Amino acid sequence: MHSLRKPHWVFLVSSLPVLLFTLLCYGEFSIIHTLLPPASLALWKLYGLALGVLALGTALAGWLALARRQPLGLAFSVVQMLAYSLLLCMLTYHTDELLPRSIPRWMVPTDLTLIAWTFIMPTVAHAVLGLVARFTPDGQPQQVAPNLGLAVAVPGSWFIIYLVLSQAASAVRWNGAAAVIMVAVLVLSTLSFFFFLVRAVYVMTLRKSEFWAKTGLVWGIIITIVLPVLGLAVNSGLFFGGGFRSSSGIFGNFSSPWFYILAVLNGVLLCLPGPGAAPLRLLLFFGRSVLFGYTFYFFLVFLPFLPLSIPAIVLIGLGFLMLAPLLLFVVHVRQLSEDVAALRLAYSRGAVVGALVAGLATLPLVVTADYWSQRRILHQALAYVYTPDYAQAYRLDSEALAATLGIIRHHKERNWDLLTGSQQPYLSVYFNWLVLDNLMLSDQKMAELEQVFLGKVAEARPGGWVPTPSPPAEAVLQKASATSTYNAREQAWVSWVSLEVANASSAVPDGEYRSSFTLPPGCWVGDYYLTIGNREERGILAEKKAAAWVFAQIVNERQARDPGLLSYLGPDSVGLRLYPVIGSEVRRTRFQLLHKEPFTLRLDGQELALGNEQEAAAPAAPIAAAGSGPVYLSARAKKRLPLVQRRPYYHFLLDASANTDVGQLPAYQARMARLLSQPLPGGAPPRYSLVNTYTTSVPAGADWQPALRQAPRTGGFYLSGAIRRVLFEAQQSPAPTYPVIVVVTDNLQKAVLLDADFADFASAYPESEVFYVLGADEQPEAHSLRSRSRLSLPDSVASRVTPAVRAWPSAAQPRAYLPDNELAAVVPGPGQPVPTAPTGSRWLDGLGLRGYSQWQSFHPESTERNRVPFIQASFRAGIMTPATSFLALENEAQKAALIRKQEQVLAANASLDTMEDTDQRGPVETPIDGGVGLLLLAGAALAAWHLRRTAS
Repeated sequence: MHSLRKPHWVFLVSSLPVLLFTLLCYGEFSIIHTLLPPASLALWKLYGLALGVLALGTALAGWLALARRQPLGLAFSVVQMLAYSLLLCMLTYHTDELLPRSIPRWMVPTDLTLIAWTFIMPTVAHAVLGLVARFTPDGQPQQVAPNLGLAVAVPGSWFIIYLVLSQAASAVRWNGAAAVIMVAVLVLSTLSFFFFLVRAVYVMTLRKSEFWAKTGLVWGIIITIVLPVLGLAVNSGLFFGGGFRSSSGIFGNFSSPWFYILAVLNGVLLCLPGPGAAPLRLLLFFGRSVLFGYTFYFFLVFLPFLPLSIPAIVLIGLGFLMLAPLLLFVVHVRQLSEDVAALRLAYSRGAVVGALVAGLATLPLVVTADYWSQRRILHQALAYVYTPDYAQAYRLDSEALAATLGIIRHHKERNWDLLTGSQQPYLSVYFNWLVLDNLMLSDQKMAELEQVFLGKVAEARPGGWVPTPSPPAEAVLQKASATSTYNAREQAWVSWVSLEVANASSAVPDGEYRSSFTLPPGCWVGDYYLTIGNREERGILAEKKAAAWVFAQIVNERQARDPGLLSYLGPDSVGLRLYPVIGSEVRRTRFQLLHKEPFTLRLDGQELALGNEQEAAAPAAPIAAAGSGPVYLSARAKKRLPLVQRRPYYHFLLDASANTDVGQLPAYQARMARLLSQPLPGGAPPRYSLVNTYTTSVPAGADWQPALRQAPRTGGFYLSGAIRRVLFEAQQSPAPTYPVIVVVTDNLQKAVLLDADFADFASAYPESEVFYVLGADEQPEAHSLRSRSRLSLPDSVASRVTPAVRAWPSAAQPRAYLPDNELAAVVPGPGQPVPTAPTGSRWLDGLGLRGYSQWQSFHPESTERNRVPFIQASFRAGIMTPATSFLALENEAQKAALIRKQEQVLAANASLDTMEDTDQRGPVETPIDGGVGLLLLAGAALAAWHLRRTAS
């Protein structure tokens, strides 16, 4: 304990936490400062100055003591304790002024009051412990009873005062001076309570040989075993209708059996007498060092709440359990110090310090290894489903994934407090940072992963699985107009589309306008504006998920903020959202389109002619990007390509998932035989693939029936992945044959069809968008690959097959096949690289971005590697891509929040989410943005430093 008076502790316990607290506050202040009223700004500056003066003064005093090789003095500890206690009280009192209710809470996801207590309380605790050491010299006799009596007197006096004030509440007249005196009394009495309580426990440990011989073992069991276990049980609600496995608690979720096991094991090791044999003492010391991480964790968790223990004792009676981590911490540190002193007589300083450091690192490393394993299995599963390498074979541990998903589901329960409810204090933050990159995994993706790897069947959707439509827009398009200018230098059209929207009814208080439109190949979105008040605000080109998150949070405010969002909904489909449209007001917005050919834009029933053939005709020759980049083919240029007619073949996708059995083999055989009895004209031999979690191709010429009979029935019927693999092979190796996909299953509802469509793979099926489902009725049912793939098609649509396609660049050596229609086309180059430098032509920049986007659709494994360069290229060109969005915002605070969220998203796995869905109401944010991890590291270093210094 006396080593706490060494000056080194000032920098570890005070300067470092205060610096981290300052950085966290500055991060929040930099977002919201433009929204703060003058009074709040003045308070922020005042408290910043006060904190800076205190931190600088504390560090200077510590440096002087270090230079003089003197322990920290009495005056230093007293001033440190009182000054920081006063600062905490004043910060708590002015919380509402520092963060007015007008500040949207999604912009300030952290609880500044809570983190103030979390980061400043170590300084106050250090001062109290330093005073205990100062007034408890080892060489002088000390008494336990007086200290315990004085400690008990504080809550007793509080109880008496509470009774008096509750009886005479109406007679009490509070003024400013009386309130200040009352607060001062409460603060001083609280500090006195902890001083005498810690001193009593410390004296017990000093007099261990005498005290333990009489009653010490009983007290040891009470402090190290009974109180911790009882505290865990009370926290989980064991005595209030809960149980040991309750998923939430008063101060956090400690329902795991490991908390109870470690509590008992820790207490047993601390109560064991020190063995005489040095090896056994070293082994016991290592065990105590390992479990010090457990003791320190709960000390850290309850440190901000220690001042509440006295009123909890007065009002509830069980509040003394909040003191258990503090008492255990004092006993544990003292025991380790005693072990170090004893072991130094038998072992070298290096051996003792090595055992100590290894023990202290064990629990953090075990937790980190466990979380890292969960991260690895989760990211492998995400890669397989959302960013797969179609040329690679996968095999994942489904049982480990199931356990990881269960933990993620538990961690994401709707409770955003740092230290209460269903979260594990600090550990949940660490888990979210290490496993989920400070983002989240939506319920939809969790369900999809369970369907793919665990074979869970998706819930039936009403109306034949029609996706739930978005709610109808409250606002409608009233007027649309367009102006087009031909840029001779770029040889492209620049068109501006202007929209005026208003509510269908003036009674709508705050409607939202939603619309979508389709762009032809060779057309890019180049700019966006939204009129806000009397000014026209230019949209920010931002990462797509970050922009959608910020838009959702602003809409959730329902405070008439003004965001507008323009983003891709599909390869060629663009969505526009505008909020709010209030009453009868007319909102105006406009966006820029860059296109090579004139075309007609259809938007909400209105048609706008963009460009004209008389001024600039469509190019008749292919237009290639720099290097081996993509090629743009106008409709005229495409018509000059040779026509070829390829032979079709059936590619059967056989359901081999966990929800099928071998007994279905005869039924499959009968259905397929009937279909094959009517062969495709000029068709090639059929091919077969077995589909469960993975897609297994049956070798050409081999019998599919034994393969299906022997296939393991595991996982779900991952049809989406199977279809994409078939289309990938067709697109990667252009051949004179093409697949006609036939899905063989008893019920399409069992299929894990994650995609609403396969429009991004359209270049792989130029002849026909139709695939078939061969169900129990033995009648092939047609479905579309291009849109709403779960719904069956009418016969008139299903019969549309293009007899011939265009071969690019020649029929002899085709690199791609294109549909023979009146639309232009963009053909990606081989091994398409991410565009790096602007070409000087925005349209050509857009062509390079579009070509890479199309190439990446077939090579999603490159997403993690190229996502950031691709988005940066979009920013440089000012061209929107499927990975970016235009977002118009009302104020600078919203823009700063967007930048912060964008940085977070770009640093995370591309398959993780920012919210449950784009219409989510309510923020999704991590408390203190991972800052607690820094505090944990600082605390661990702090404890290791103290014990190492004791060893010396």
